[in-house]
Formats: sequence, structure tokens, C-alpha cells
Amino acid sequence: MAITSLVLGIAAFPGICCYGIPGLALGITAVVLGRVALGRIKNSYGAMGGYGLAQAGWICGLVASILGGLYALLTLKVNPPHEICHGGGLHRDLLLV
Repeated sequence: MAITSLVLGIAAFPGICCYGIPGLALGITAVVLGRVALGRIKNSYGAMGGYGLAQAGWICGLVASILGGLYALLTLKVNPPHEICHGGGLHRDLLLV
């Protein structure tokens, strides 16, 4: 679980480039898995390892989910989905002139 959290936390950063939505989803998943893994590691009293991996996973997931959420808000606020899908923006304004 700790390794999965770290992998998802790292994979969330490139996901930010896709309007932030995949980065947000992967980041939240990494945070949840990392925190669950930390709880299981602490409850095992030293029998399980991976504390550092789980810690890094949930921290990477937290940073990626915050950045992905901000990027999604800014992207969708500036360019609503209607304008993104239907070629709005500068091109449409030039056709009206």
C-alpha cells in the first residue's frame, strides 16, 4: 500500500497537465492510501516496513492534488468547457470582425 501511494503520488504530477482533473483524482487516492498505510505500519509495532514510502506518497499526493485542483479551477474559470470544445477565444473573435 505504501508503494502504491508513492507511485500514484508521483503519477499525479503529469496528470495536472490534463486540466488538473487526473492529478486531483490520483493525488487524493495517494493521500488516502498513504495515510491508511501509515496507520497499518504504526499498528504493526515494527513488523511492517515502508514508513518512509507511505510518508512520501501521501505528501506527494497532497501537493499534486492541491496543484491539480488550483490548475483545474483556473483553467475552467478562464476557458469554460463550452469555449474549449467549440474553438472559442481569439479565433472566434477574429471571425466576428
